[in-house]
Amino acid sequence: MRTILPIIVLICASTTHAQMMSTKSDPPAPGWVAYKTPTDDELRCANYSRREWKVVRKGDQVAVTLDPRSREVVHVVRVPDGWLTGNDFGEFGGGLWWSSADHRRQKKLSNENIMGFVNSSKGVLALGGLSHMGMDEGVVLRITDGPGGQRKAVRLADLGWAPWAFVSESPDSLIVLTTDGIARVKTSGTVEQLYRTRYHLLYPNSMTLSPSGVIHIGMRHFITRLTPNGKTYHEEWFVRADCTQFTQGDYDCVCASKQ
Repeated sequence: MRTILPIIVLICASTTHAQMMSTKSDPPAPGWVAYKTPTDDELRCANYSRREWKVVRKGDQVAVTLDPRSREVVHVVRVPDGWLTGNDFGEFGGGLWWSSADHRRQKKLSNENIMGFVNSSKGVLALGGLSHMGMDEGVVLRITDGPGGQRKAVRLADLGWAPWAFVSESPDSLIVLTTDGIARVKTSGTVEQLYRTRYHLLYPNSMTLSPSGVIHIGMRHFITRLTPNGKTYHEEWFVRADCTQFTQGDYDCVCASKQ
């Protein structure tokens, strides 16, 4: 019995470690097929693509739709005493405002370019920032409660890089795709860098998160899937099944006929 017990313990420990190291990934989105990691030339082609893909979760599956807008510039969310509106006009500026339900009263809360809002256990959070001409910065702002005229936008966290897409993970955390990669932001204000990847030249516009932690990201020409693998992620690229070959055309990345 003394010789068997250590063997049983080792087997159990090994199984637990293996389970921790890898998460089963989601199936590919319908109509999409796996693609190798793009070369620099393929990424340059994708940068010109006029097709921008948006990912959304529908039940247990990820659906991909063609997004006619490269990036929303106005974001609006309802609050008990009115509305919060955020604008993002890139290098031309932006801002965050509270307005009363009848829009007769208004107060500017921040000069940040606002990429969107998310609800949390600490109230409404706004993500802002800018990546342009060597400038790259991002913040998460917490909108304080209280009568509209007394609301404030308080800096919750410094992202270090401009946010491109984000998704709520729990009431106390969200996952953010920045210019530099994937980060987890907690309502305590802490920022945890999870994975480094640079998609900014493909203008990512959306991301989804499955219950098991699998992330999908929509962008120009491609979508990617990030599957948790221990303390990092396994990154996979996908293209439309009808566009496995492509070439750069006149300021576009066009699907090429198979030879």
